[in-house]
Amino acid sequence: MVDKKKYIFSFTGASALISETMIIAEEFNRLKDWKDVQKSLLENNSLNKVKQSTFKREFSEIKKRLSLLTQDQLQLLVKGSFDESKSMILLSLSKTYAFLNDFIIEVLRNKYILYDKELSEIDYNRFIASKSLLHSELTEISDVTAKKVKQVIFKLLHQTGLITKANNWTILKPILSNESLKVIIKENPKLLSAFLYSNEEIKDLLKKEINA
Repeated sequence: MVDKKKYIFSFTGASALISETMIIAEEFNRLKDWKDVQKSLLENNSLNKVKQSTFKREFSEIKKRLSLLTQDQLQLLVKGSFDESKSMILLSLSKTYAFLNDFIIEVLRNKYILYDKELSEIDYNRFIASKSLLHSELTEISDVTAKKVKQVIFKLLHQTGLITKANNWTILKPILSNESLKVIIKENPKLLSAFLYSNEEIKDLLKKEINA
């Protein structure tokens, strides 16, 4: 049975928002209540947003993402190194947006495993063509939105360290700390696919976990 999780494109109005996510995660870790977090951030203008509409949009997206992290993952985002925080943000993005997750696993991961580290617009267009057969969401959006989706997807990949910037997109495999690996494997080892780990690498890590 094919897992056909609906594609949502709300990330087009937010991108990775790494610094904002870290601020909100720290505040949630302190207050433990989303309403209190929103109120505190607004009162102190912690995100430095001039427009309240911008704040609401970005807060909504970040809340959605952080809510999908386990307690251990959220703690690592707040208390870990910058690289560990960024890895947890990438994890939250891949869990929230099926479109991004599928593109990472089916295109970047597959290319990387085959030692093909150059990502092109052709790769993206092929992915869209194949997914349009299963996801009517891709055919129902306007050309303007489709262009924005593509732009932000590549931006997200760069911001989270999966590709180099500009038009020369080289695929990069994130280096995960032992703590990052631990909190991801604890939830579901398959989540490592979004970090370009092959099935064999995941199996080897699980063996090490068992023998540790």
